[in-house]
Amino acid sequence: MTISSCETEVTHGMIFSQPEDPLLRSVLSLFRVARDQGRVLNRTKIAKLLYLADLFAVENGGVAFTGATWRWENYGPFDPAQYRVEDALVAAGIIERTRDLQNPCGEVRLRLVEDVDTPLGAEALTVLGKVVAEHGARSAAQLRDLTYETAPMVQAQTDGERGVLLDLNRARRRKQYAALKERYRARLADRGPVETDLGVGEDLLAEMAESAELRRRANTKALGEE
Repeated sequence: MTISSCETEVTHGMIFSQPEDPLLRSVLSLFRVARDQGRVLNRTKIAKLLYLADLFAVENGGVAFTGATWRWENYGPFDPAQYRVEDALVAAGIIERTRDLQNPCGEVRLRLVEDVDTPLGAEALTVLGKVVAEHGARSAAQLRDLTYETAPMVQAQTDGERGVLLDLNRARRRKQYAALKERYRARLADRGPVETDLGVGEDLLAEMAESAELRRRANTKALGEE
């Protein structure tokens, strides 16, 4: 969807029902959830929270739902299409954009100023709510650092390719492996320690000594030395 078509969708009022653009639906829903939970958003936090929501969905057997195409950019997972959505919502008067002049990085803060419904489905909205509840209080820098520790970003850094598409399914495989390892440890714990007879070693040594004398005599006889 181009910038103009996205703006048309918003200004024609479809944003209040069910916009076609999945990223537009996800960003708008994030604004509503964040406001309801008393969280402040900026560009970085929007990108990272949406990424973590997709990751959470995939890890738990679902599919990514935000509509973002995640790549490793300068500050972690990002989709430049977020700028298009932001501009459209600002132009429509749905969100307000301000720049924090006291912040050395010129942080851009975004705030929902219209009372709108959340256009995401119930399941996706539940995931988004959980992610905001768990991570919404973190700063942009903390969220950035957190995303760098996720399996898709770890692999991207290992490969050393900025701009590469992130494989979110890697997070699911990593979680499955961790669960398998945990089940294996639980089985070992259920078996309990292996009991040993402290006298077995002494008996075995005595038996070996006796058999050694018998073997010596047998070898001497076979060689004709007796």
